[in-house]
Amino acid sequence: MAELQERPNAFDIQVQLCTDMERMPVEDVTVEWPEKLSPFVTVATLRIPQQDISGEDNLEKMDVLSFTPWRVTAEHAPLGNIMRARKEVYRRSSILRHELNQQQREEPRSANDVLP
Repeated sequence: MAELQERPNAFDIQVQLCTDMERMPVEDVTVEWPEKLSPFVTVATLRIPQQDISGEDNLEKMDVLSFTPWRVTAEHAPLGNIMRARKEVYRRSSILRHELNQQQREEPRSANDVLP
């Protein structure tokens, strides 16, 4: 939180595109994808403006949120066995955390449910 109060932040979002299913299997996470076959490509830059997010109302909103990479459109859904296994782990972790904190667990319907 202090870092955002001091300055804005920017992060490059990079991906490797699968260009050869034999040498770049999606289902085998032990195989490193060669950068010669598919160099990393910056597809976006996430810019977070300088701001103070330490207010009590923000902390309460953040506390009830859950992160999941599956809150996306179907074409952006995670691939691979590891990601499919993580889906259930994320869900159960969120359920338990909300139960322990005595909070209602519900999915946001829009950005307005999350953003101040």
